[in-house]
Order: sequence, then structure tokens, then C-alpha cells
Amino acid sequence: MTSISKKQVMRSMVKKHGKAIFVVLIFVELCIAACASETLTVAQAKEVREKLVADAKKYLGSSYVSGAVGPTSFDCSGFIYFIVRESAKVQLPRSAHAMYTRCTKISDDKLEIGDLLFFSASSSGSITHVSLYIGDNQIIHAASEGPKTGVIISSRNERYWKTHYVGAARFLPSARGTAEN
Repeated sequence: MTSISKKQVMRSMVKKHGKAIFVVLIFVELCIAACASETLTVAQAKEVREKLVADAKKYLGSSYVSGAVGPTSFDCSGFIYFIVRESAKVQLPRSAHAMYTRCTKISDDKLEIGDLLFFSASSSGSITHVSLYIGDNQIIHAASEGPKTGVIISSRNERYWKTHYVGAARFLPSARGTAEN
């Protein structure tokens, strides 16, 4: 469909079925856009990943507020949700657990900047924290407690993060080529 015909279809559907169908159509458009990101070349994937990390660093020092999704304060999944949507133009689910469920699990030896790391501080093992891998064993995330809070950079080698680490997942194509996807 051309852009004009999409608009015509949307207007027609809204007139017939109301706002609910409009919300569904917007959701479908977002899903199509997310799927389109999987067709990036290796060079484009590298560029998107580097931009994502650079954009995330712009929010260093932002405060932690439970339930917040930016742009001045965040919780952990709110930060990832916001920065991925704004920088990479990908719509992830809002919760850390849902992100972990939706994204493709990868082994640590496949880890690239821009991938997500997940943690659990729960006795049930459910996902309770998400961060963005920025390279050199470092993560950027919105921390709720500890010596520093808010959007910070931490080492994956810190005892807390090593102890609570669950795994890594990917929502963008690899920047290493198709063998790594």
C-alpha cells in the first residue's frame, strides 16, 4: 500500500469501527516497523547499535523513579523501553520480564553492544532488572538502590550483577553478520 492509501484505509476504518480499530492499526504499523529493522545490513546494524549506546549515555544521571519512562526519570525497564523506542525506533514491551520473553536469547560469547542483559533478585527467578550492554563488560541501566541510583554505568563484574545475572537477549540484528544472528 502507498502512504496515501494507508491513510485512506485508516480513516475509513476509524469511521466504521471507532477508535479501537485505530489503536490496532497503529500497533500493526509498529510491529511492521520492528520487523523491518531485522532487514538491516551489517553496517546499518552496527550504526544503530552505536547510536543506541551513545543516546543512552545522554541520560546518565537521570533519577530513578518506579514506573517512570522518561525523559527525566526512569525505572529499569522504563529506561530500556524509552531509549530503544527513541533511538532504535523499536517498540519493546514495557516490563523487563516481557522484554526477556520477547527478545531472542543469546549466549554471552555472542554479546554485542546494544544487546540486553537480564537479572533476577527474586527467589522465584523471575526477571527483575534489565540493562543495555555497552561493551567492555559494562552496562547502562536505571538502578534503584546501591551506592549510586538512577541511570548509571556499572561493571558486569560487580558481585551483585554477577550473582543475579540470568542471561542476554537480542532485539536488533547482529552487527557481526548473519552467522551471528
